[in-house]
Amino acid sequence: MNAILQQVQQHAAVLPLALQAELLNYTIYLEQKAHGNANQTAKGQQRERFAEALEQAAALNPFGDIADPTEWQREQRQDRTLPGRNHAD
Repeated sequence: MNAILQQVQQHAAVLPLALQAELLNYTIYLEQKAHGNANQTAKGQQRERFAEALEQAAALNPFGDIADPTEWQREQRQDRTLPGRNHAD
């Protein structure tokens, strides 16, 4: 066991039970905080990878051959007959 942990245990042993419980709560808080920082780091890395992927997709310019984006959108959104609906109105 490391020296710091032994010192914490020695100090905790002389505290009243209520303060020992408070120390335990604080220890749990610190543990969660440490895990939260690790999660934030992982999320930051994930954001960076996502940003890189978006930059690569933008560099490919997949819609560069579309002369008129508005016309292309109209073609993609052609009205289709929906099942169970009467469009004769």
